[in-house]
Amino acid sequence: MRKLQKGLTLLVVMMLVIGMAASSMAGTHGKKAIMIVAKSDFEQTEYKKTRAALDDAGVVCSIASTKVGTLKGNKGKRIESSMLLKDVNVADYDAVVFIGGNGIKKVWKNENAHKIAQEAVKQDKILAAICAAPGILGYAGVLEGKQATAHPKSGARKVMTKNGCNFQSEKVVVDGKIITANGPKAAGKFGKTIVEALN
Repeated sequence: MRKLQKGLTLLVVMMLVIGMAASSMAGTHGKKAIMIVAKSDFEQTEYKKTRAALDDAGVVCSIASTKVGTLKGNKGKRIESSMLLKDVNVADYDAVVFIGGNGIKKVWKNENAHKIAQEAVKQDKILAAICAAPGILGYAGVLEGKQATAHPKSGARKVMTKNGCNFQSEKVVVDGKIITANGPKAAGKFGKTIVEALN
């Protein structure tokens, strides 16, 4: 009888855990994110860990860049971009995520990238950037009066503070619907924070 009770208790606990996991995913399942990635030298760890968190939560991810086709990471990993920045319609997505790495610095002054960031704020979407990518948000003028972070050696801090950002030396910073992170070691938390915001 005790074995049966223990078995039933275990079953109930498992059902509760599964139920909680399902309910936590329910808010993100089927939601869409556009990941903006540099055409070369993007930070693979940031892409991988952020993408894994989004995929695990059932978020449908697309990739856009300054080119369509194969993008090359900082350690040789290749991923595929299906869209040019100029063709991104922010209204189609729940979150816009800029991935870092040295390559993204070449996108800092890209007007299409600025427009995407500005539209994300205007449409009250989640806007996220990691590592050197917050430099784009700085140039886009969407960080004025906002708290944010970036990789300390990327040069993004100077751009951000010059454009009115209240820079924070933290791994992940959330200010409203703007989420920033400071590099590869923060990528897992960055991804989970985006998922939480999507809920």
